[in-house]
Amino acid sequence: MPDSPQHDRDSFELGGIDGDPPVRSLTFDTDEGTYVAEFDSDDVSPSVAVISVVTKITGQSAADLRPLHHVVDPDALNRIVRHRPSGPSRNERIVEFTYQGLTIQLSSGGVIEVSLPRSGNTG
Repeated sequence: MPDSPQHDRDSFELGGIDGDPPVRSLTFDTDEGTYVAEFDSDDVSPSVAVISVVTKITGQSAADLRPLHHVVDPDALNRIVRHRPSGPSRNERIVEFTYQGLTIQLSSGGVIEVSLPRSGNTG
């Protein structure tokens, strides 16, 4: 595809909100059209990690983004993603929602996947 980004699985330097680095890495997979970020939910709340990743992807400041609480309850999101089940059935939890026109998938394993809108979608 001639109009596709020139990077394949590029890594990006991430500065955090107010100087704290909320995510460890951010890569882009041109084949999937998906950004993948890793974060430690013991160090940063999942909702803050989402905002940080979206600002990097869109180039907007956090102040310019639609408030996350208009889309999802950040406290509930943090509780769901930070919850670590005990016992033999330690199922990973995944929460998916749309924010800023991006599909966000957040897992209890500390991974955020962000899918770009598909070409031709005008919504």
